[in-house]
Amino acid sequence: MRAAPVALVVIATLVPWGAADARPKKKKASELVDISAARAQLKVLTDSDGGIYVMDSGYRDDTMVFYGDKKVLHRQRIIGGGANGPAFSFRFWAPRVDHRTDIGRKDNGDYFVSCGDQEEILKPLADGDARAVLDKAAFKTAMWKYQGHVLARDDSGTYYYVDRLRDEEGGKGYRIFVGPAGAMKQQIMKNVVSDSVGEIFSTKNGQLRLVTSNSETTWIKGNVKSSLTPVPVEDNIKLIYGDLGVYPAGLGTPCDDL
Repeated sequence: MRAAPVALVVIATLVPWGAADARPKKKKASELVDISAARAQLKVLTDSDGGIYVMDSGYRDDTMVFYGDKKVLHRQRIIGGGANGPAFSFRFWAPRVDHRTDIGRKDNGDYFVSCGDQEEILKPLADGDARAVLDKAAFKTAMWKYQGHVLARDDSGTYYYVDRLRDEEGGKGYRIFVGPAGAMKQQIMKNVVSDSVGEIFSTKNGQLRLVTSNSETTWIKGNVKSSLTPVPVEDNIKLIYGDLGVYPAGLGTPCDDL
């Protein structure tokens, strides 16, 4: 049912966007992952660049797949996998790679990681070094906390991008970025309205309005309204996490440099 305009005005006026919600949340102790129950079945491996991998030595626990260095390792987001006899693989999400991001074990017992068409055999760490990693390293949840929500652009190539905290992080915490790819700037968020008609993201300098009933996306700055072209988030993951320049170079995956 379409909301009356006066109701929308009331919502926009009475629902302030708290500054604390617009900023990334501070790190909490809950970001640490307890590996003690799985320790006996964990394999500690390394690649040719010195990256450290800690993972279940079999196809048992997809929550025990980590990547990092000898001090800090981040859990990988597993989105699939499979096993066939002694061989198995976990597919992890690495948004800067188009396909095939797997980590696992081959039939001959070799452990491997693949990023697209590039594959590397991982070497087990010596027992003492492996124990040191398991004893001393900080095992944490996935490094990046945000996911794409809205993406649009104008005819001059200026992008308008909204992300939010991932569901497991609370699902809100909206942020808005504006600018050309590679030089986008985060805007100061003032207010967010979300209802059955669409969403309004109000900033200090304008509003990005997404009306879901007819897929209209409009940027409003003062009295000037500019129609934008919606860009599907799900079809532009590599653009969002790469060329837009919104996210840091390191996302905590083995495939960040690709």
